[in-house]
Amino acid sequence: MSRIVAVHGVNQYDPTRDADAAAARLGAAWARALSHQLPRPLGDGELSMTYYADLLQAVRPAPDGQGPGDDVDGLAPDAVDAVLRWGELLGVSTRDAQGRVLTPVRWVADGVARRHGFDQELVRRFVARFFPDLLAYLHTPAGPRVRQRLADAIARHEPRVLIAHSLGSVVAYDTLWRYTDLKVDVLVTLGSPLAMPDVVLPYLEHPDDSRAFSRPPGAAAWVNIADPGDLIAVPQPLTDTFRGVTSCVSTGIGAFRMHKAGGYLRSAATAKALLPYTDPLV
Repeated sequence: MSRIVAVHGVNQYDPTRDADAAAARLGAAWARALSHQLPRPLGDGELSMTYYADLLQAVRPAPDGQGPGDDVDGLAPDAVDAVLRWGELLGVSTRDAQGRVLTPVRWVADGVARRHGFDQELVRRFVARFFPDLLAYLHTPAGPRVRQRLADAIARHEPRVLIAHSLGSVVAYDTLWRYTDLKVDVLVTLGSPLAMPDVVLPYLEHPDDSRAFSRPPGAAAWVNIADPGDLIAVPQPLTDTFRGVTSCVSTGIGAFRMHKAGGYLRSAATAKALLPYTDPLV
């Protein structure tokens, strides 16, 4: 059994490895990064990665020959709509354009980059990778399969910590609400888009009653960590939308790391959240 079960974010598909090998490789990288600020490195087997990128890839349309999934002008209509709504959250709307916008996703991505001080090509590539993965999880048969894979991992390892980055935080939240018998001592979410209205929030797994948008019952505590400049962890703070968040931490992960897992995993805030649950004497 592992003390920590981890759930990765977007753009993690590895075509050179099967799911088990990809999980082992990514899990080892996460363990090294998390150990950066911990008083002792995580040992073999202390972290188990739940890899699901293969399940998303299986429902994604085949590339059209225009590039390795980085063509912002070739996104499906539902992804285009999601990008436009995301842009509005960040203060960029095609309604403000002078004249007709022929390439709305590119226009929004470039506008967000300029407004928030990021490289335009970097933001374009990120948009082209994030939103197709997000929608594949939310709106295709891959979603239930991803949740089942994570539920199986939690049941098998009985971890104290469930840590999830980016889209993985949506997977973790949904899984704990879908399988309410699963228990963890703490849910740690990093760079989470859970509160994103219209795009994510309406599609989350939760009961249709007053408990909606609150800490899942199987998580004894919930720590959310977000860089104030993270373009995906919007809107902030998460506590404006979700009840029962034990701690909502705003911390910088590096100006040029825009939403990357490594910056979050190496941060002192993440180490502080994990420390009470990773001490071998506890």
